[in-house]
Amino acid sequence: LLSKDKKYESGDILIEYTPYQARADLDKIPQHALDDTEFSVPSYPARKNESEERLRARLLYQSRKRGISENSLILSTFFAEVGPTLEREILEQFDRLLNLPDSDWDIYYWMTGKDLPPPPFDNEVMAMLQEFAQNKEMKDRTRQPDLPDS
Repeated sequence: LLSKDKKYESGDILIEYTPYQARADLDKIPQHALDDTEFSVPSYPARKNESEERLRARLLYQSRKRGISENSLILSTFFAEVGPTLEREILEQFDRLLNLPDSDWDIYYWMTGKDLPPPPFDNEVMAMLQEFAQNKEMKDRTRQPDLPDS
């Protein structure tokens, strides 16, 4: 809910915003063109003391929901195939990849080798994803894997 202190809360997410400055020519701008807010997305919080089981479960879910369908297909099939065997450090690299970049297309281009990933994402999990995205075995990866029964 929006409040007078210019904060928006929804569950665990808090977004602070700043109203635009008043303009002298405000009466000349059509009402539909006015937007009095400028939002900034909060930084991704580190999840301290998250168990490895919970981390894997969260990454499995998040890998299915990363913006464009192409990313969701690559990331979810990758994680279903190799996620259960990844070491904690690689899991954390994967977590940062899923949650830090703003652009879904950047992630896609990095995974497919169209663009080089910047240093924070040029890491072991990215190398694994680039190899995986080549799909040298020609596996059918046209649908996301099923989620395990709870």
